[in-house]
Order: sequence, then structure tokens, then C-alpha cells
Amino acid sequence: MVELTGSAALLKAGRVPSSITKEKMAATARAIAAEHPCSSHPLFDYLDRTKLNHQQLCGFLANYDAHASLLRRLLLKAATIMPEEAVGYILENVRNEYGNGNPDHRHQLQLHDLAFQSGVTAEELREAPLTAGVKKYMQQVPQFYFPENTGLEAYLLFPAISAGAITATEILAIEEFRHMQKSFAFLGLDQHIWFDHVTVEVEHSDESVALAVFFADRENGVESVLDGLQGVLDANILLYDGLLAAAGG
Repeated sequence: MVELTGSAALLKAGRVPSSITKEKMAATARAIAAEHPCSSHPLFDYLDRTKLNHQQLCGFLANYDAHASLLRRLLLKAATIMPEEAVGYILENVRNEYGNGNPDHRHQLQLHDLAFQSGVTAEELREAPLTAGVKKYMQQVPQFYFPENTGLEAYLLFPAISAGAITATEILAIEEFRHMQKSFAFLGLDQHIWFDHVTVEVEHSDESVALAVFFADRENGVESVLDGLQGVLDANILLYDGLLAAAGG
């Protein structure tokens, strides 16, 4: 049982100590994510039980591709504001996303191949409209990955906000891929290489929690990490609303 509340707002109101143990920081981040409404979003149950038709496949994959493309670029920006000793927590994730030195192996191409094997053409994927929820998510998330002096509390530590945002994304990605894999099992595509993310994202979750833990003993680090974490968890409600709409739910 973690001792910190799951609400970043309450943490700020009570001004928790400026540092906690690294073990407590990791447990707190995971607990807040697990208890947030986005972790039990109806999208997950829908994917578990639904064989998507052609139109639904096209819309879902196009919208997932759009948000994932944004996140890859935001990771690159986030690395530029990290302390030197924290940059490495991000670089392995970035390198993996972009094919570990081989551009033909980047994750976006794996998603496109999954789409093509599902019967969706490149043109259909390119022309599929983005849903309102995904658009709103894409508008909200950058402020947490790359925070700037725009209305944020003065005491917040910007790299730590970004660390919290990355942590939220990585933890949630594990659940996203598990449920997507169940849906694509209806098409016989659950063993497609794209679903190696289930394993890869588990590894990245450990790394991204380590990034959050890095700031656990920094002044105002805890509050800042949890602000970023909470912000992205809240934004993921919009993302999942949009993906569910794209998938016909």
C-alpha cells in the first residue's frame, strides 16, 4: 500500500516532502496509473471481444498511428531538457522506436505492415480521418512532455514533469498492446511482429519508472513527476475515447 495519494492536486495542496524513497516513487507511479479511470476504459473490453471490420480497422490503426507518431517526436524533445545523467533513460526507447539503427525496422512500418495484412491499403490509412478525441489528446499531451513557462506552478521541475508523462505513456502502452493483440487474434494476426511491443513495453515501463525514480530525491521532484503522470493519464481518456470511436464502439 503506497502512502501517497493518487491526486497530484492533493499532493500539491499538502506539499508532500520534496523527496521520497526510490521504491516508494516507483510504487506510487504504478498505483496511480492502475487506479486511474483510463486503465479500465471501455476501449479495452471492446477490443477483447470485437473482431474489427475493414472500416473499423482502418480508422483504429490510422488514429493509433497518428498519436504514436506524435509521441515519438515528443520523446526526442523530452531528451533535450533532461539532466545529462538522465538522458540515457530515454535514448534506448527512442532507438527501439526508430529501428535500432535500421530505419526499415522502425515501429511505424510494423504498424503499416499490420494494416496491410489486415487488408487496409496505404491510401486508406493515409486518408482516414482523426477522431475528435485523438485530436484533443494530441493537443494536450505536448505540454507534459515538453513543458514550458505557460501557467505552470513555479516550483515544478520541468524535466520531472516530462519524466512523469513518459512513465504514464509507457505503463499504459502495455495494456493497450495486450488488448489490441486480443482483437487481432480474431484475424489470425496476434503473432505479428508489432505485438512484440507487449514484451518491449514491459521493458520500457521499467526504464520509464526508473526515469521517474531518478527525480524522487530532487527538490520538488515528486510533485513534478506526479503532475506529468496525472496530466497524461487524464489525456489518455480522450485518446481512448477517440480510438473507441474509430473502432466503431
